Amino acid sequence: MKKILALMVCMAIMFALAVPVMASEISLPVSPKVTINIDGVRDDGYSEPYTVDSFRENSGATGKLSTAWDDNYIYYYIEVSDTTPNHEHSNSYERDNVEFFLDWNNAKGDDTYNDGNPYWQIRVMSAPNADGMAIEGGGNFSDMGGDVDAIKFVVVPLSGNNLNGGYIIEVAMPLSEASGASLSEGKTIFVDFQVGDNQEDSGRTSQAFLKGDDPDVDNQWQWPHSCRGILTLGAAPAVAAPEPEPVADVGVGGGTENVHPVPAPVVAAPAPVAAPQTGDTAFIMLAIALVGAFVLSRRIIKNRA
Repeated sequence: MKKILALMVCMAIMFALAVPVMASEISLPVSPKVTINIDGVRDDGYSEPYTVDSFRENSGATGKLSTAWDDNYIYYYIEVSDTTPNHEHSNSYERDNVEFFLDWNNAKGDDTYNDGNPYWQIRVMSAPNADGMAIEGGGNFSDMGGDVDAIKFVVVPLSGNNLNGGYIIEVAMPLSEASGASLSEGKTIFVDFQVGDNQEDSGRTSQAFLKGDDPDVDNQWQWPHSCRGILTLGAAPAVAAPEPEPVADVGVGGGTENVHPVPAPVVAAPAPVAAPQTGDTAFIMLAIALVGAFVLSRRIIKNRA
């Protein structure tokens, strides 16, 4: 008994020690396989949304993110709530923007940019300023031959016809520019996101990540191993079964009337047999024991006689 108790205590300690490691990464909603139209409108095929609202320091803009994929692209749709629009700062990373980090091959090494593996930092600005820049690539995107013009994206107001309340970014990350990468159902990709918010036109005021309090936060631009999101590529959505075809009732004269679908036959299920409850079982066992004791006592009395 003591050995079993000691073994259970050891297992509990090992589980408790493992919990912090297991909790260091965030599994995002599974990404369905579906081709998306990049128009700033959320398609039905996207995943359930995940809110990016864990701040590094100051609070500010947040994002509601959904994903999808097909054989050629990874798709992102993010609704950014931002009531302090700033698009004109001279440094692009200090404007209102969203940064998308993708470690395509799950290398997650300690070396900068995972040499030899595609690691992207794609920054999409809420609006281009005087320099006209609306998107740019970091990590080893350019070093490995990536062409930013191959990325399809659109930015539209979150509501109304201006960016005063926030903005929507929809973007398609092309597999064709990720040398050595592949996409397939069941694959996992390490990712992260940053929602940058310039609130006073004096630089970046707040930064929202998947894990804003992580020790390696704000190093995703140079360290692939600091990405904290796990994106799983799922199956295509199930196709709904077609409605039953209508059939016609044939009258005496051979005409067709009262067209209606044929209902499926109803098969009565056998009545379920109620399982004995715990109390009933105990009562039955006690009754059997009493009967047995009674029979045994009668035999003993008879034998003595």
